[in-house]
Amino acid sequence: MTDTLFCSGFAGPETLFPGLSGRWRFAAPFLDGDEAAIVAFLRASPGRVLGGWSTGAHIILKHAPELLPRFERVVLLSPFLRFADCFPPRLTRAMAAGLARAPEETVRGFWTNCGIKGSPAWNPAWAAPLAAALNYLLSSEANPTPVAAGHVIVVSGETDRIVRPAAVDNVLAALPGATHVVHPGGHFPAVALLASLLWP
Repeated sequence: MTDTLFCSGFAGPETLFPGLSGRWRFAAPFLDGDEAAIVAFLRASPGRVLGGWSTGAHIILKHAPELLPRFERVVLLSPFLRFADCFPPRLTRAMAAGLARAPEETVRGFWTNCGIKGSPAWNPAWAAPLAAALNYLLSSEANPTPVAAGHVIVVSGETDRIVRPAAVDNVLAALPGATHVVHPGGHFPAVALLASLLWP
């Protein structure tokens, strides 16, 4: 059984990461349960490496004092303490309105802004949990109190249109000792990048 856990981002099913199924224990926030369910999954799953992307990284940061010491290596991709630090709430609300009107079109637009290539499959059952996820992102905040993070890698994209550099700087301030890696891509982490960080 794999010793790597991965907590994905908003509208981030495992099908977005071809070739990695079976190499990790995977959970997508709200598609696989709310914050409490995701944290329960992380608590119950033994592992050596923990990865989180975007909303998944945010959930890990909210529980950093408990979760970070449990792992030998933690990789946080496009992380944020508070979504409003990187994405204006009015745009999040506009996205929620779009999700209510045309959920597939709205999520596909989000995938495009993330830099996701191809045409991933859409599941209509995702609309309601993703609406709950947007409400969560409007109010959720991670505590900025510093947590020792010498074994943590914070990853950001040079062309990320979702999580901006100032939000990543706030994360780094809360994780003294963390390594910062900048890749040339956008919000979505390429499979090759993930593989190099989670299974070096």
